[in-house]
Amino acid sequence: MTSVKLEGKFTTLAQVEGLPDVFTSTNFTLLKSRWVSDDEVSVCQWCKNKFNQLRRKHHCRQCGNVFCSKCCNEKMPLPQLGLEDPERVCEYCRPVTEFITKSWSPHQNFKSEAAVNLVNQCGEISGLCKVVELGGVQTLISLAKNESPVIQGKVISGLQILSTHQPLHRYLAEAGAIKAICSYSASCVALEDGALEPVLRLSCTSHCNAVSLVAVSTLSLIAEEMSTHTKILESPLSVLTSVCSLASSEDEQMQEVSLKTLCFLSLGSNWQKHRIIQEDFTAGRSLQRAIRGSPRNQQVLCNAACLIANLATSNEDQGGLQDLLDGLGEVLRKDNNNLDLHCHVARGLANFARFQQNASKIKSLLPLVIFKCLKSNSSHVKMHAMRAIFNLMSINPSDTCSELLRDGAGELLEGLSRLKGLTTAIQDALLAQVPDLVKPM
Repeated sequence: MTSVKLEGKFTTLAQVEGLPDVFTSTNFTLLKSRWVSDDEVSVCQWCKNKFNQLRRKHHCRQCGNVFCSKCCNEKMPLPQLGLEDPERVCEYCRPVTEFITKSWSPHQNFKSEAAVNLVNQCGEISGLCKVVELGGVQTLISLAKNESPVIQGKVISGLQILSTHQPLHRYLAEAGAIKAICSYSASCVALEDGALEPVLRLSCTSHCNAVSLVAVSTLSLIAEEMSTHTKILESPLSVLTSVCSLASSEDEQMQEVSLKTLCFLSLGSNWQKHRIIQEDFTAGRSLQRAIRGSPRNQQVLCNAACLIANLATSNEDQGGLQDLLDGLGEVLRKDNNNLDLHCHVARGLANFARFQQNASKIKSLLPLVIFKCLKSNSSHVKMHAMRAIFNLMSINPSDTCSELLRDGAGELLEGLSRLKGLTTAIQDALLAQVPDLVKPM
């Protein structure tokens, strides 16, 4: 990809020597533009005046085009091209090149000035095209490594503007833009300054799998911070629908990170869980396909089971979760030794067992819950099985106790005895009903 069309204008993409990712490299050097031969031009490429014996030809060292002395009179170092001595720069390149050069300065005020002015250039399409052509994208991404909050804020603003142009998505990702945004993701201040917007845009609009994967992975990191959930869920970009759709992607790595993102988003309120359930329906029941699948990547199943277990706590959506409850049952019936998966399945069944309408399905799974979960070597799996049994017992005590008498009563009592403080609490409750000291009748 050497050029793109931005709002009707074909724009050449600046390239760097070596790997395109400038965020992880120490410095970058731009590839020099083609040197236009004197014989190819007869007029100045800026003012369009004809060359003659008095109006001589001069090359711009930045773009390689030919200009008259009036239109190519400024000189400045071009460290981005590996040129440390001052070189001629034309009037077309000067407004952007000047600030790219200043970004290489060791002085923070020059770096800050560079970031501010490059972002300002992005405000209009003509300036944005110059930024893209002359290495401004790489400069902004490189400046993202600066610790100054002012510079970081400007870099985020610039990347946000650039991300609104879909033809640039892959170019931005390859240059390290998403890594730059990701480096800010742990900071709420950075998110408030606009880091979230370009990630959301790339997550739901990119047609490149590699870009989408990095964007959703970054979104997953951002979603770890619960204060970002409202922004993600209320984004006008339909991000939640896109992530739900990606949860059934044929790419298992994409499935994994999409489901992980949804897991984080499901940790909030019932309203948030309701939104996820709604969007999952809109996306074609991706979660149901994920939990019933047989992926090579077991983390896909783990994340799907984790998400279902979280959603199962929503008392308003139990009717819409019945197929997912059945999906957990299917996972439990299969031979799978993944303890993390068993823990999420047991937790999900325990959460579903809190609700009356799920009692018959949980009861039908009770022998499996006892055999695979209550008798598990994992203390966490065992305790979630105990939760499921007690939740079911509060709804259907007779049938639950009958099943336990056939198998599992011993494990249940042993598990209860190991719960710290439980025997004391039971003794206290019993003593409140039948005190150990009484007066004679």
